Amino acid sequence: MMFKTHAMFGLFLTLLLINKISLPHPIIFAILVTAFSSIPDLDHPKSKLGRKLPFISIPINLIFKHRGFFHSIFPPLILLIILYYFNLSFLGLAILGGYLVHLIGDSITREGISFLYPFTKFTLKGPIHTGGPLELVLFMIITILDIFLILKFVNIL
Repeated sequence: MMFKTHAMFGLFLTLLLINKISLPHPIIFAILVTAFSSIPDLDHPKSKLGRKLPFISIPINLIFKHRGFFHSIFPPLILLIILYYFNLSFLGLAILGGYLVHLIGDSITREGISFLYPFTKFTLKGPIHTGGPLELVLFMIITILDIFLILKFVNIL
């Protein structure tokens, strides 16, 4: 998926979640999850984040390749454990949320991902071509739903 679709999808799932559970700072959490929904693409130097941080993206890509380890469940779990140890669990949960949203989004693309890489190479794949017309339709639907949920969240609807 493209950066903008990951961001809107991250915002959408977070808005659904903060209506169901109690969080100390729901707006900050939503912003963080949305921002962190692009982190896994640091493994691709031509991604939006990779182009902004090539000094990080290029070495990661050389070591791990795109949609390898950085597109598995293990990096956010490792970060969550580290941040929890330093009493930063709120941040850790936001990173985990953003990361999971990204993985879910990429798992419905034709390229797919392996959630448990490197332990298994079983890849979840879907019908969406990254940057294709189906992703554009999905992006527009999610954006409309985001607007609806934001208006509902601020009690305008």
